[in-house]
Amino acid sequence: MDIMRRLVQLDLGTPAKTYDLLFDNGSATLWVLSGNCTDQCPNASGHSRTTYNLTSTGEAYYNTTDSIVYDGGKVFGYLVSDIAEVPGTNVPFCQKFASITSSTWAALGADGFLGLASSTIAFPNTTAPFENAIQLGLLDQPRFAIYQGTGIPTVANPSPENNGVLTMGGSHEDVYADGEVEFVPINTPFQVYKAQFQGVSGSNHFANQNEQHGSLKWDGDVVFDTGSGLINLPESHIAAVYNMAPWSYGQLMTGYRPLCSDFNNTWSLSFTFGTDDTHKTFTLSGDQLATPGYVDDDHCFPPFNSWGSNNTILGARWMSNFYSVFDFGSFEPLGYDLRIGFAPLKEYQPIV
Repeated sequence: MDIMRRLVQLDLGTPAKTYDLLFDNGSATLWVLSGNCTDQCPNASGHSRTTYNLTSTGEAYYNTTDSIVYDGGKVFGYLVSDIAEVPGTNVPFCQKFASITSSTWAALGADGFLGLASSTIAFPNTTAPFENAIQLGLLDQPRFAIYQGTGIPTVANPSPENNGVLTMGGSHEDVYADGEVEFVPINTPFQVYKAQFQGVSGSNHFANQNEQHGSLKWDGDVVFDTGSGLINLPESHIAAVYNMAPWSYGQLMTGYRPLCSDFNNTWSLSFTFGTDDTHKTFTLSGDQLATPGYVDDDHCFPPFNSWGSNNTILGARWMSNFYSVFDFGSFEPLGYDLRIGFAPLKEYQPIV
């Protein structure tokens, strides 16, 4: 099943209503806003949201409630079961999900979330949607793949048309990948898509300077999270990483706004992850790390964010430069042999 756009669509209920969902491999719950959630679900997004009311094939479990906390907001709701279907596939299936009665996601331009991580961290008594599809025998392969597309929001064009594709039950390396997909194993026990971190290295050749190289290693893991737009680095190492870029961390902390023209091919950063025996290195040049819109489109957001953990998060901006394949290795949960793979894209993503 191929699902287009950054937001993916899913039909729920009988008769079916179509919901625009933010796909997120950093969480595992399918949730949509309840039709009864009005004052407790403020909407400042500009998106006209579709909400869920119990249908003829639905069943509510009002005594099963929980909250889900994300970096960008918090939701609370109760358990529901209903018929789900990817539009146009004619493959309906029963799915349990959360009907949300309270949300702080005021700016969320979607009707809910489609979580793609492990069922072990999902809403109580639910199976993550992708694992549910695996276990029901609906998919050709126990994997999904993401091409995030060439649409990059800017101040001038905050909602560009996008040609991204989320493929459930297979992958299309022949269409999107420039070369082989290189895989590394995912840490167990599986909760989110996390691998061992091996280090980061940089190379720069700025004007009037000799070419320089540097490398760093710290204890921790790397988490791949489409729900985050950031590259989060440990606070104790972020200054050293910025020494490989055109600006110092001190400059950025005192208000300097990087010009998008500083994001160019005179510098690059490489991340290495995987086990000691099975590790891979993936390199991005400065122009591939640009995110316009830091007040205006002439200035770009700093590419790295500091946080208080030894782990590294590679979010959607990093991952958008690759074709990403998430392979479970088996249709049976006890046989999962999880790995994640990346390949450079055939089609380069423009900055603006």
